[in-house]
Amino acid sequence: MTLSRSRSFTTAHPGEDWPDIARRALPGEATDAALEALKSWNLHLFLRQPGGRILGSDVIFTEAPLPGAAGDG
Repeated sequence: MTLSRSRSFTTAHPGEDWPDIARRALPGEATDAALEALKSWNLHLFLRQPGGRILGSDVIFTEAPLPGAAGDG
């Protein structure tokens, strides 16, 4: 049986906010661009009320959905 690769993800460290995670997860990107990428890959978190609240148990995707993933087409 061959396992498929899963999307890269992280969880928040204590006290981190979205810009901190963006800088850590996507270090080669400008913070604003990295934040926009994270937002597009994690709408389920940005739509949470209150808006953008991060829990320590949240899975934060750090890359776009993989080709051929469920719902990809």
